[in-house]
Order: sequence, then structure tokens, then C-alpha cells
Amino acid sequence: MRFGDPAGESWSAGNASAMLPSGVDVRPTPTLRWLLLLSLAEIATMVTFSNYTAAQPLLAQQWRLSSAEAGAIFGAQQAGYALAVLWLASLTDLVGVRRIYLLSAAWNGVAAALFAVGARGFLSALLLRALLGVGLAGTYMPGVRLVAETFPQRNRGAALGVFIACFSVGAALSLFLAGRLLPLGVRTMFLLTAAGPLLGVLVAWPVVRDGPRPKAGARRQGLPFRDVLRNPPALRFIAGYTAHNWELFGMRAWLPVFLTAAWSAQGASLPEATRMGTAVGSAVLLVGAASNAAGGRLSDRAGRRRTIVTFLSASALCSAVIGWLLPVGLGAVFAVALLYGIFTTAESSTLSTAVAESAFPHALGTTMAVQSTVGFVATIVSPVLFGALLDAYGWGWAFVSLAVAAAAGVLTLLTGGAPASGVHLD
Repeated sequence: MRFGDPAGESWSAGNASAMLPSGVDVRPTPTLRWLLLLSLAEIATMVTFSNYTAAQPLLAQQWRLSSAEAGAIFGAQQAGYALAVLWLASLTDLVGVRRIYLLSAAWNGVAAALFAVGARGFLSALLLRALLGVGLAGTYMPGVRLVAETFPQRNRGAALGVFIACFSVGAALSLFLAGRLLPLGVRTMFLLTAAGPLLGVLVAWPVVRDGPRPKAGARRQGLPFRDVLRNPPALRFIAGYTAHNWELFGMRAWLPVFLTAAWSAQGASLPEATRMGTAVGSAVLLVGAASNAAGGRLSDRAGRRRTIVTFLSASALCSAVIGWLLPVGLGAVFAVALLYGIFTTAESSTLSTAVAESAFPHALGTTMAVQSTVGFVATIVSPVLFGALLDAYGWGWAFVSLAVAAAAGVLTLLTGGAPASGVHLD
């Protein structure tokens, strides 16, 4: 059986049914209002995501952290995410999305409050940040699944582009709010931003629902991990997603700190440099949100793989260049940073759309769980390696490590055979 996309790209993808598990397309008619409410809930749950990044220069000084230790605390959040998402996203195949989403959003807020009152140094911050990552794991990928199941192929990329762009919007808002709240005190800032995920629970309550449930026999068979590993198209896109995440989260963890260093090089005090670095960094992340939505829409027309390769190549070039620009001046740094924000996120929604469309219907949640777990393992290593390279060789080579990862993703997709934009979901 062959599946095609609007751009005429197709490949053979086995004997998977083109319908949802029930055999009937029972998806509700998608509405813009529903998508916007779900996206607003996502933004609210993300308010805790970048608050540590905003405070990192101050905490590094207060706790006497090396760059590698500071990166490890950010990586701990990703580690908690990666460990939890494999099970939480997979469980959506068995128990549905609603309970997992709402409980995880509430846990995110609780864990953020625990960090505010309990983090006292490297080890305590490492543990508490990992617990926060667990809460993030149960909201983002289950939300992606809801959107992928709800919208048909002709506009699925655009719909996922809007939702996944809200990850960047939330990250930007988190960084901006944290930067503005820092004058009240670091712990006060952490405590106030912990309210975001709790607000997300209220917004999500009426709109997060369970999709079509698997038949009883399918539930007794357990989670279909073997079927995921026997799906080469999905695995290729998962590899591309992993390379993308390596670059993206290395950039998200360190670009605001790099911008702080750029201001410090101009003679600004550390608090002032931190304030300006978080402001410009949040603008860069916000620009990335717009490109994410645009990239998803473009992929509906140009094809998934072509869109991914184009933007991933452009972001690799930005990674290779930006770390060497401090001696050139703030103008060059900010110009490349804006391009960087555009290109590093433009393929995010397209990658998740491609993975979802390549998945077998009965293994959609498990496929997305594998995608997120493997992809977020990269986000654990990337910030730590970046910090170690920064300590040893400086900003230039640290950013080059992100370029290498993105280039590896491009090569994986270019050598993977015919492109895919499967229709397993439809």
C-alpha cells in the first residue's frame, strides 16, 4: 500500500490501516477555537520552562557553578522529561490523554514550587529540576497527539505548527517573565512562575479529551514497542528529530547566557547584562514560534522531508557562525541570533507531523513516546557538552558542537531513501 502527500511524495509503508483504530473516522470537526485553547494551555504549562535559564548567571555566581554544572541543571529537566515521557505518552494508547495531561500539568506546578523553596545548590537543583521535567513530559507530547488525531492531513502540518509553536512562545514568555521578576528575588521569581502550569490545568480542563480508544484485545497485548522499531520511515524522522533537539535545546539553554556575555563585554554589570540578555533571548525565541507555525504550513505544500532538510541546514550554518561573533559587536550578534531563532525552530512541527504520519495507528502514542524519549536524551547531553566545551575552548567551538548535530540530522534524512509524508492517521 502506498501513501502520498500533497506534494506528490510517497513511499511504501506496510499494511497499516489508513483509518483510526475503530475503523471509522470519528474525529470531531476541528475548530480554530479548540486549537487556540489547547495552545493557550500549552503556553501556560511552559511558564516554568526557561525560568532557570534566566536566573542561571546569578545562580552560577551564588552557587559557584562551573559551566558544565550549570548546563547539567538544565539537562536534568530534560532527563526527567525523557525518563517520564516514554511511559506517559505510551500510556495514552491505553488510557487516553485527559488524565495524563491534567495530572502532569498540576505536577509541573508543584515541582516548580518545590524548586523555588528547596534548591540550595548543585545537587538539590539537579534533583528538583528533574522532577519538573516529569510534569512537562505528560503535557507536550499528549497535546501533539491530540492535534495530530483531530486534524486531517491537508492541514495537519499547519495545525501542529500552531500548537508546537506555542512551545517556543511558552519558552519565550517564561524567559521574559523570569527576567522581569528577578528584581523581586530569585526564589520569588521561581515561586511566581510556578503558577503558570496551574493556570494551564484550568484552561485545559474543558478542551483536553480522550481520542478513539483501542479495542480491549489491543489493550491486553500491551504497548507496541516492537512495531515502532519495525517502522523505518518513523525511525528516520525520529533520528532527524533527535539531531534537531540537540541543536535547539543547546541553543535554548545557552543563547541567553551568550547574549548576557555580549552585554557584559560592553561593560554592563552582571544584573543589567542578565536583564538585557533575557529580554533579547525571549525575543529570539518568540520569533522562532512564528517560524514554527509557518514551517508547518509550508510542509503541507512542499513536503515534510524537503522542509525539514532546508531549515535544519540553515540552522546548522547559524550554529557554526554565531559563537565567533563576540569580537565583531552587538549588532552582528543580534542579527545572527534572530536568524538563529527563526531557523532552529522552523522544522519542529514538521518533524513531529512526519513522525505521527509515519506511525501505525495502533502505535501512535508509543511511536511519539519513542520520538520524545530519544529526542530528549539528546537534550540532556547537549547543554552539558556545550558547557564543557565552553569551559575548555570558548563560545565558538561550543556552538559548533550544535552545528555538527544538525548536519548529522540532514545527512540522515538525505540518505534515508524516498521521503515520507504518510497518511497512517487518515
